[in-house]
Amino acid sequence: MSKPQFTEEQRFRRWDVFALLVALMASASYHFAELYLSGAYETSLLTLQYTLITIILAGAAAYLWSIRLILEIDKKGIRYQYFPRHYRKHRIKWEEIEHVEFIHTPVMAELSGWAVRLGTWERMFSVSGRTGLSLSLKNGQQLFIGTKHPGELKDALARLGAGR
Repeated sequence: MSKPQFTEEQRFRRWDVFALLVALMASASYHFAELYLSGAYETSLLTLQYTLITIILAGAAAYLWSIRLILEIDKKGIRYQYFPRHYRKHRIKWEEIEHVEFIHTPVMAELSGWAVRLGTWERMFSVSGRTGLSLSLKNGQQLFIGTKHPGELKDALARLGAGR
């Protein structure tokens, strides 16, 4: 295994999203307590509904907290893992790549979802927006892997002679 020229680990840490989930849980708890204390509703059904809402919101928060993108570039190729979707790292050898392009898009273009697209013509894995590597593979597949450190990524590609 050759020494990586570039290594990066990104995590989903959008505090506004987590704050929204906490606010929803607090609001649901307040509403539950209000209805429970009023005695107007059957407590077993009310408790079941509150438990389901809490499980869904806590599950969403746990899933978002677990998202991790690992990117490594070395002389052999590119390795990436988008956890929890991938449980192992995927390797793309330089021989399998037809074209490598570094893409930097404006901030407004990044507001189109959370940068995971699997059913379109391009497979996209990014935690930090639409700045990263666009890969055209020889088998016709398109792949985008995002980065939070574009300068370091460009330097690594230049050292390896891979970026254009």
